[in-house]
Amino acid sequence: MKNIVFLNSCPVWGGGEKWTYTTAKIFNEKKDYNIYIATAKNTELFKRAEQANIKTQEVKIKSGISFLNPLKSYSFIKFLKSKNIDIMFLNMSQDLKFGGICAKIAGLDRIVYRRGSAIPIKNRFYNKYLLNECVTDIIANSKATKETILRHTSQWLNEDKIKIIYNGIDINKIDQAAKKPLNLYDEFNIEKDKTIIGNIGRLNYQKGHEFLIKAVQIVAKKKNDFVVLIVGSGDREKELKELVKKKNLNDYIIFTGFRDDVYNILPGLDFLVHTARWEGFGFVIAEAMAAKLPVVSTDVSNIAEIVIDQESGYLAESENPNDIANKILKMIDEENIEDMAEKGREIIENNFTMEIMIKNLELFL
Repeated sequence: MKNIVFLNSCPVWGGGEKWTYTTAKIFNEKKDYNIYIATAKNTELFKRAEQANIKTQEVKIKSGISFLNPLKSYSFIKFLKSKNIDIMFLNMSQDLKFGGICAKIAGLDRIVYRRGSAIPIKNRFYNKYLLNECVTDIIANSKATKETILRHTSQWLNEDKIKIIYNGIDINKIDQAAKKPLNLYDEFNIEKDKTIIGNIGRLNYQKGHEFLIKAVQIVAKKKNDFVVLIVGSGDREKELKELVKKKNLNDYIIFTGFRDDVYNILPGLDFLVHTARWEGFGFVIAEAMAAKLPVVSTDVSNIAEIVIDQESGYLAESENPNDIANKILKMIDEENIEDMAEKGREIIENNFTMEIMIKNLELFL
């Protein structure tokens, strides 16, 4: 029996939190593992963990110098020792600082840092210490993420310490949701002959929603039979809504807010548009492809590892509204859109299923 804790202190729900919850839930259902999720009590992750009967440990970590708080560290080290934790998964840089040191002091066998974002690690003395002296293993969720890990650290970080394990998509769950699709035309009062384009993700700087909005403005000059659903919430929501109003695009863009029924929304979309500045993996892109949706995405980070340009979707230049608009127009008029949808599903089935991910993780453990 291996005792494993997943530490994830992110206060909001996103791709990393989805990975933490889904992975912990699957391992929690296996008899060989005893699983805990450590996170703040008021988070979506904590709530979902409790609902799934995954054991939880409350821990509050903030960016900055929280990892130096002796009371928090003592409490967490005590938890690790009392539960005889063998393995810890760390998800964020602040988790690395706090959890990495606590786990080392507690004497854990394996301290695994999962890097889920293709942002270079800074060449700092503390990162050198944490990654060499505390962390025993590093998981990168794409080739692009591995490359950025090594960009500033290759002189002192052993590349063999990094293993690429792609995120897994729960195809069965997506297929089950497809049997109960939402009628988006009725729910959002959309005219029946309009193309419904989806954009799903946190409303933050990373996701580049302003480029989507500017692209929609360009597309609207040539087409008027489409609407874009922006699904998600975040700190830029007010700013983005004001931008849509300023550009007179309220007839073309609908903000749905946060939704926990995204899989039921997917079947009602014609295709997905993703305009991120960077990604680690691009969960929503893979989920859309599993749901047989073609994708228009900016060609950033690892996206080309998932989307095959002109076969399962179109890749556009990052931060270029004109190119994004051009690819949206091509997709609206695409005669082989069903073939693209089938190709996307095939890519996910062959490379990015939950079964493949869990198998690789178990071999890794």
